[in-house]
Amino acid sequence: MTKKCIGCGIVLQDKDINQLGYTPKIENDLCQRCFKLKHYGEKIVIEKKQNNNELINKINKEKVIVLYLVDFLNINNETIEYFHKINNSKYLVITKSDIIPKNIIIDRLITNIKKEYKIEEEIILCNVFDKKNSNKLKEIIENNKVIFCGITNMGKSSLINKLTNSDITISNKENTTQDFIKINNIIDAPGFICNYQVIIPKSKILPKTYQLKNKYYLNIADIIISTKEDANLTLYFANEINIEKRKKIEEYKYLIKIKKNQDLVIKGMGFIKFSTDTSIYLNTTNYEIRNSIVGDSYEN
Repeated sequence: MTKKCIGCGIVLQDKDINQLGYTPKIENDLCQRCFKLKHYGEKIVIEKKQNNNELINKINKEKVIVLYLVDFLNINNETIEYFHKINNSKYLVITKSDIIPKNIIIDRLITNIKKEYKIEEEIILCNVFDKKNSNKLKEIIENNKVIFCGITNMGKSSLINKLTNSDITISNKENTTQDFIKINNIIDAPGFICNYQVIIPKSKILPKTYQLKNKYYLNIADIIISTKEDANLTLYFANEINIEKRKKIEEYKYLIKIKKNQDLVIKGMGFIKFSTDTSIYLNTTNYEIRNSIVGDSYEN
């Protein structure tokens, strides 16, 4: 009979220290990787990468309700595409709702997300610090068999630990959960891996508004944005990201036209809401343009 690590779900083995699941004593509850993450915060290279399509197929085979987690800054076409591929009854759960700026109208945010990304299912906002905020999730998991899934580092394991008093390994390292972890009627699934680095916000987002003149540009953690004409824009990024306004010295390769009340999404980092029609130069292809999820694009 195989035994799984209670921290990450991987099958335990005591034969090869260089492979996942290694533990010096097979009777241990944690693999060596989880033990070091829990007790020492030690960064260990993950040898196994999650295959997203295989994970979706595995989820779809389970007779469960799916709680798909994503945070406010990481809602984009790629993360929502995985949500749409799940065939089970499901909810979109926006985690870490405490980071959402106070100026954002929550009902409008939910309406805009549903319309922009064609979501018919219910959207639930939650965070691990607010008991009242988690009541809907508690009601779901008390009456159903459920799977928690979503993009890696969206706080799945932290939320499950909070809701069930469990002890799943948590860290800010990519793909901490390696296989399905079953706790009573709850399954914690490995996270979907994105094609970009996800920056995790640690505190409430403080929007930054700029009237960006044509002769200046913004450097956002080495993402360069300059405008062809003067523009009004508001930035929604983790507070830990360094943003600098500098005098323009050159124009960048990618010229993009953005309309008033659209968002420029920089995947894995956040987004910029434009209040004027603008043409911008950008030094990355890791973006998408959408009707603003914090604006009034969809209001009559």
